[in-house]
Amino acid sequence: MNKNTRLPHQWMIVSDLDGTLLDHFTYSHQPADATLLDLEATEIPVILNSSKTRDEMLTLRDALQNRHPFIVENGSAIFIPSGYFPQKPEHAQEESGYWVLEPGARRQSILDFLAQDSENHDAPYLNFAAASIDEIVAATGLSHAQAEQANSRHYSEPLLWQGTEQEKTAFTGRTEAAGFATLQGGRFLHVLGQTDKGHATQLLQQIYQQHSNRPCKLVGSGDGPNDLDMLKVADIAIIVRSPTHAPPTLDDHPFLAITQNTGPQGWADAIQKLLATEFKTAQ
Repeated sequence: MNKNTRLPHQWMIVSDLDGTLLDHFTYSHQPADATLLDLEATEIPVILNSSKTRDEMLTLRDALQNRHPFIVENGSAIFIPSGYFPQKPEHAQEESGYWVLEPGARRQSILDFLAQDSENHDAPYLNFAAASIDEIVAATGLSHAQAEQANSRHYSEPLLWQGTEQEKTAFTGRTEAAGFATLQGGRFLHVLGQTDKGHATQLLQQIYQQHSNRPCKLVGSGDGPNDLDMLKVADIAIIVRSPTHAPPTLDDHPFLAITQNTGPQGWADAIQKLLATEFKTAQ
């Protein structure tokens, strides 16, 4: 747990990965590496918050030299390294060296719903559980090993939609009526429990606050519509410009920045400005 008392607030940076900390095309994080080291030196945790699975996130945490809690599958579960806080959070489960909170739904219940729904309606989509690894590679551009990690899901199911918008609207209505939620990501329509990146972020913020004697404040950073729930709950929202789509609309946020550069370079530029202002330590 971070103990820096020179800053008046306990800051957390909660960040999306694809298109934000990772380049949209190459998945490189190199332009952000120096800034990540600066944040670690300033004792400001970077919380990775993505649609990615636990296995994907563990690999990326190693690559980013990140040791902090992380949020998987669009807010479906929060993984906190055991011992990170002085005590295990209430309702957390022990799992392979992590304290795990699960605000989302289990994947099997989602797959059961999809199977039942497809008996009465068309299923104009390719879902990961029914896809081969080669099909996932073709849809995502990931390597075979990465595609296997992407399919090791526990809380959500990505659908590569192949039908009409009218069919999608009808499908999302049936999904919500069954007690689940849908979220349109950059490439996939995700079916998940009644949670989102913002809800999970707030749960984790509350845990940080319980163990800090300073107000805990949030910086949120993302590039797409599925990041808006996270950006809305942040004290400072950073929309990282994308090379493939316009910045999502976030109305009436009191502190919103949209980067000029794309991907990890844009992210680093915005965070460096905060390091020089909001994150500047007292002399």
